[in-house]
Amino acid sequence: MAAVQRFIRTFSKTSLDLDDVASLREHTRLPLLLKGVLHADDARRAADLGVDGIVVSNHGGRRVDGALGALDALPTIVEAVGERMTVLMDSGVRTGADVFRALALGAQAVCLGRPYVYGLALAGRRGVREVIDNLVAAFELTMALSGCRTVADITAERLVRADGRPVAG
Repeated sequence: MAAVQRFIRTFSKTSLDLDDVASLREHTRLPLLLKGVLHADDARRAADLGVDGIVVSNHGGRRVDGALGALDALPTIVEAVGERMTVLMDSGVRTGADVFRALALGAQAVCLGRPYVYGLALAGRRGVREVIDNLVAAFELTMALSGCRTVADITAERLVRADGRPVAG
């Protein structure tokens, strides 16, 4: 019960804002990543505060039902701060195609949330390894089927909408 109460006190603190990030930056030289960024203005402010990178994430949609999808927010954020800081993508990464889309839209890497936990629950360390191996295999297949030999070949021009129109261009 004490752990639950501490979790609630820590993670339900709605008063936290970017001013708290500035204070944190003053207290450490460690790399600082900010997770949960969905808007370009927040990403620019984080960069101005000296944050080293951001994780574009809606926390699996748990914070606000119907919130902007992280993948929808990604291109605008990359455009706003992609040269100034590392941009990672979280939320909804389940398949190799999800990894491909995130990289095509400008993420430098993705974070893998729930799938590794499922593997862990089912088969421990071996289950996590299988999840990662399967994800990598699916990603490599998606790359090959998209005509990409290297990760550098993955661009927004490789993506198309459901109606066949390109996402970029």
